[in-house]
Amino acid sequence: MKTVYGIICAFALLVMANACTPKDSFTIEGNIAGIPDGTVMTLTPGGTHQDEKTVAEATVAGGKFSFDYAVESPRMFYIGQQGAGGVLPVVVENGTRVKLAGTVAYTGEGTQKWADFSKVQVSGSPIHEEYLAKMSFKNELDELYRETEQRHADISRQLGEARGAGNQALTDSLMQTEAYAALERDNATFFATVNNMTKTAIMNNKDSWWAPFLMLNTMGWFEDEQKEWFAAFSDEAKQSYYGKIVEAELFPPASEGKPAPAFTVKDADGNTLTLQQLMAGKKYVLIDFWASWCGPCRKEIPNLKAAYETFAPRGLEIISISTDRDPAAWQKALDEEQLPWLNFRDDSGIANAYSVQAIPAIFLLDADGTILATKLRGEALQQKLAELLP
Repeated sequence: MKTVYGIICAFALLVMANACTPKDSFTIEGNIAGIPDGTVMTLTPGGTHQDEKTVAEATVAGGKFSFDYAVESPRMFYIGQQGAGGVLPVVVENGTRVKLAGTVAYTGEGTQKWADFSKVQVSGSPIHEEYLAKMSFKNELDELYRETEQRHADISRQLGEARGAGNQALTDSLMQTEAYAALERDNATFFATVNNMTKTAIMNNKDSWWAPFLMLNTMGWFEDEQKEWFAAFSDEAKQSYYGKIVEAELFPPASEGKPAPAFTVKDADGNTLTLQQLMAGKKYVLIDFWASWCGPCRKEIPNLKAAYETFAPRGLEIISISTDRDPAAWQKALDEEQLPWLNFRDDSGIANAYSVQAIPAIFLLDADGTILATKLRGEALQQKLAELLP
């Protein structure tokens, strides 16, 4: 009787708890050890390739904090904290009360501080459990990757040491060995396995929003092959929140032959300027998305400077848009690079409007604002500008 009574009470408490959760919103309650009092926790949309903005904040007291928010359909959010990297992904929908419990540990200091949420458990969200199940194939891939790394640890170490020492002769010699050939074969097999398992997981869900969601969560970028995947999705999947994001990336509005998305920026004096104003009087405009921390971006700067020196007198303008979140880091990079053209920091989602998935990203516009070319770098950029501005 005691056991039956206990089950009935537990069920009653669960019903009461759910009844207290609004059906048009969700609640996330954190009770996490290790987070200092006064820490500001953040709730940021996740599961996209976009630079999302925080939608809610909560201050920690005694390890506890909570968020109340509403969504139109199931969404992923990242739980993080101001002043530290590291996030906890949580998939939620309205009508749920999600609980976070566990411990957070920290590594690093200052701008390198990192919060480890790996020991925090998520409960109360059935859809989060479904997410974990659908992503479980990644665990198998992680194990396969570790096995491959261990099997070829010796040749990988030798190559790393040779490259680190700048010994090109030794590097070339090692790349002629059977050990290196075996490494290459296993790597090719591994990446083929990744592609096959990822495609299978996605296409098994092609009739729901899970398919485009899994695409965004398992792939860093899309190629033409993914257009065929998307074509096989149901209308429900295509029209879902994540489906529309995938479609915009596969068929970006900012592509060759289309009008460049309009945007506004602010100059050092706080004046608002439109793209049209920035383009006034110019024959061609090059929009360059970059960041202070992006090595390839900064390696491209000498090429951009050479292009600007040659073609600016002939009607070229360059507009650099930094995706840096830290204004100080951006300003430091500007002081170091001394860029002689227009420079602004993206604080209004310009990169998202241009569907920028990776930087550096370059868009070449004509005087009417039509995108003539993208992905121009190095010699290809010089050749294109020479054709347009002889």
